Amino acid sequence: MVFKLYIDSSFKRETGGSVSDSEFSIELPHPLQVNGKAFVDTCLVPNVFYNIREDNNRIHLVEDVNNSPNFRIVYIAPGQYNVHTLKDAMVTALNSGRVIAGQYQVTYHRFSNKYDINNLDQTDKFALYPIAWFNQFADLWNGGAASNHQVDPKNLRDSGFVTGFASGGINQQSAPNAKIDALECPNLQPYSQLFLRSSLGDGYSAIGPDGSSDIIRRIVVGGTPMNGVIVDQHGLPYDSVPMGRPREITTLSFRLTDADGKTVDMLGHHISFSIIFIADGE
Repeated sequence: MVFKLYIDSSFKRETGGSVSDSEFSIELPHPLQVNGKAFVDTCLVPNVFYNIREDNNRIHLVEDVNNSPNFRIVYIAPGQYNVHTLKDAMVTALNSGRVIAGQYQVTYHRFSNKYDINNLDQTDKFALYPIAWFNQFADLWNGGAASNHQVDPKNLRDSGFVTGFASGGINQQSAPNAKIDALECPNLQPYSQLFLRSSLGDGYSAIGPDGSSDIIRRIVVGGTPMNGVIVDQHGLPYDSVPMGRPREITTLSFRLTDADGKTVDMLGHHISFSIIFIADGE
C-alpha cells in the first residue's frame, strides 16, 4: 500500500525537544506501520534567510597603532543585504571601536563586482586576516590577540565568503591611503542548498557533507530570489529512504540545516513537504 503524509511545521508539537519551524516534531493521529521505503516529495521553504548571520558576520583585522598591533574582531549586523547596503554595513562595523585616526572606507566596483577597503589615516596601517589564512595559521593570531579575541579555526564565523575577502594571505595595507582589494566577488545568496534531516531513516542510506547520516532530502535553493519561495521538485527514485525492518511510528522529528549541519533560522516562517511511504513489493 502507498501512504502519503503531509507535513507542515506550523503543526509542530511539544515533544520535549527543540520547537521551531527549523527543528520540530509532529505527532501522527494514529500509529503507522511502515516498511519498505519513504520518499520526500516537493519541499516548500520560504527564502527568508539572512545572508549575514551570527555564524558568518565577523571581520578580523589588526590595526598597527604606532607599531603596537591592536587585534580586532568586528561584527556586521545580521540582516538581508544587497551589494550597496552590505558596503554601508561594513563601513559601520569597521569604524565602530576603531583605534586608528582615519575613517575606514569601503568601495563597491560595479564592473568588477568586488569591494575594496581603505583608511585615510596618514600614519597607521591595518591588515585584514581572511578565513583562508586562519585555516593554516590561527595559532599566530591567538598568540598575539587579547584573550577575548581568540578564534576557533573550526568555527570562524567569518564574513569573507559573503564579502569576497575570503582568500589569500594577510591582506596588509602597505602604505597610508593604500587599499585592500577583495579577491572574490560578493556572494549574497544566503544558501545554495539546504538539508532536511529526520529520525525517519535508518541512518545508513546517505552521508552528508559534514559526515552526518540522518539526511532524508537535499533541498536545492538555486536562484530563488530573496523572500521568494523555494519550490524544490527535483527528486529521483533513488532519493528514497529505506525503512529497514518493519516498524511502527507515532512521532517524527525533523531539522532543516545548512551543509555544515547547523540549524537554519526560518525567522518565524513555516516549511512544508510530503512523504510518500511505499511498502516492499509496491
